[in-house]
Amino acid sequence: MFLLGFLPYVNTLLAGFVYDDNFQVVANPYVHSFHHLREIFTTTVWSFEGAAGVTNYFRPMMTLGYLLTYQIAGLVPFSFHLVNLVLNCGAVWLVFLVLRRFSGERVALIGAGLFALHPIHTEPVAWIAAVTDLQLTVFYLGAFLLYLRLPETARRVRARVILCIVFLLALLSKEQAMTLPVLATIFEYFYRDDRSAATAWEKLSRIGPLWAVAALYLTVRTMILGGVASVLMRPNLSWHDTLLSSVALLGRYMWKLIWPAHFAAFYVFHPSRHFTDAGVLLGACGLIACAILFLLLWKRAHILSFAFFLIFLPLGPVLNARWMPASVFAERYLYLPSVGFCWLVAWSAVTIWNREGPPLLKPLARAVPAFVGMIALVYAARTVTRNRDWTSDEVLFRQALQSQGDASLVRSDLGSVFYNHGNLAEAEREWQEALSYGPTNVFAMDNMALLRQHQHRYLESLDYSWRALRGRPEYTMAHVNLAETLADLGRDAEAEWQFRIAISLTPLSTRAHNAYGKFLFQAGRLDDARTEYERSVSADATTDAYDQLGKIYLTWKDLPRAEQAFRHALDVDKFDIDAHVGLGQVLEATGHPADALLEFEKGLEMDPSDAVAKAAAVRLRSSASPKAVMR
Repeated sequence: MFLLGFLPYVNTLLAGFVYDDNFQVVANPYVHSFHHLREIFTTTVWSFEGAAGVTNYFRPMMTLGYLLTYQIAGLVPFSFHLVNLVLNCGAVWLVFLVLRRFSGERVALIGAGLFALHPIHTEPVAWIAAVTDLQLTVFYLGAFLLYLRLPETARRVRARVILCIVFLLALLSKEQAMTLPVLATIFEYFYRDDRSAATAWEKLSRIGPLWAVAALYLTVRTMILGGVASVLMRPNLSWHDTLLSSVALLGRYMWKLIWPAHFAAFYVFHPSRHFTDAGVLLGACGLIACAILFLLLWKRAHILSFAFFLIFLPLGPVLNARWMPASVFAERYLYLPSVGFCWLVAWSAVTIWNREGPPLLKPLARAVPAFVGMIALVYAARTVTRNRDWTSDEVLFRQALQSQGDASLVRSDLGSVFYNHGNLAEAEREWQEALSYGPTNVFAMDNMALLRQHQHRYLESLDYSWRALRGRPEYTMAHVNLAETLADLGRDAEAEWQFRIAISLTPLSTRAHNAYGKFLFQAGRLDDARTEYERSVSADATTDAYDQLGKIYLTWKDLPRAEQAFRHALDVDKFDIDAHVGLGQVLEATGHPADALLEFEKGLEMDPSDAVAKAAAVRLRSSASPKAVMR
């Protein structure tokens, strides 16, 4: 089981940070220091983004996992991907244990194998930011298995305490864990072997701890978020349209389980308005077919009908489009629900395989192992190839646009990739295309403002910035980009006001603090600039802030503090050229020419064109004595 969960995803270990990884891991100050441990457990998962990070999501286990991984291995994608693989292996093993308990060894082997190889799981396993679905599944299935074993446990109090702890970890991983008490209650009253013999107190003693923990969680969550679901992402979507959309979404999810093809990292959501919409009709047909199959199994293979609860209960919370983010439909939401689907498929295969009947049906029964093996090979091959889509941002966004060409958000993200690579023409094309599909896409507007600023087309840049801010006033980077454009125009008072708004919106944004610090430094306000850079490093250590602090202290001839700042920068990134050159200047000024020369040479190794390092290296080499050279 471990190899089945590990080998299909080995190629993900070479992938980098993509999509939300760049925010949730790379730029998340909570991940980089235990200093923010309290915030991890008392704020939402995006709270580090300040006003722009308002969300319904309370998932401390995700950020805590990132923090521990970062502290152990640093900001290396390999280590984060390895954590995902280990969690996936744990999930596969737990699927095997649960299915073995219900339907025996053979069904468990086939079901867990299908779960391990199903291509629909590539997103949660290959994408670092989707670790929440892996954590949820591991703790959810672990808690359910502990619940199933309660009647067999001699140490009842300890067993219930462990159950509560594991369930709490599931709740702190993802919101769908709230469905576990419902699942356990259904199993307790309709499926457990002793449901007729057990007293009401015995049943309550088994499901009560789950409900108690759920009540505690809801209380704390309400206190932290101001409500169970304090943010409506689509308040203009009526409940009528939400209900119809949920039926259509359910149909799409069922079809993805059955026919895992045409994958995308982002699916455009189109609300369903009428019962006659194709998606609604197909979803309704799927629900009816499932209801009929459920009733047949209820009578003929009673325990197997429980698989439908494993499918539909965890899916329930993600069907409400009113509180879902931009990605209303996502492949990762099927990771846990697919357990029930794999159970149904595995049971069907074993039943046909073991079935005794007319001679004409025997070849069909004998063909089952070959058919299952063929499906496994196809699944494995598709999983391996799909993993490659998560190699880099450009690969991922291009693949998503192949099937979701009107995905405005993805197009704006792809444009950012081109911009960062220096391909401004392609960046502009993608951003303009994004605005044609989504005229209210504030990210595309802000990116266009940045591009026009780079092109010195300042009036157009201002227009894009103000349009972006009218659409999303709390968007910090739009304020920063607007401030930089105003500064270029010499409108310093207005620029400073925008910088102040940015840092008030997102106090932990090092990008905003550093940009404001640069503005103050260029204005000659070195004391104010130092304060801003110190705020930056207190939020999250970055080389930019430490380098600028070092330069300020150099200007003030405060050499000890300058040296300390540059050494802090090198602790963050030993390949920081500015830090090596700045440290060289400090060492030369304090009478350590040999050490200074070494730092300048390190800087030149990384950037041979650095004028300061070249001049200093020539000066120090020419002034070195013959004895010093001989040594």
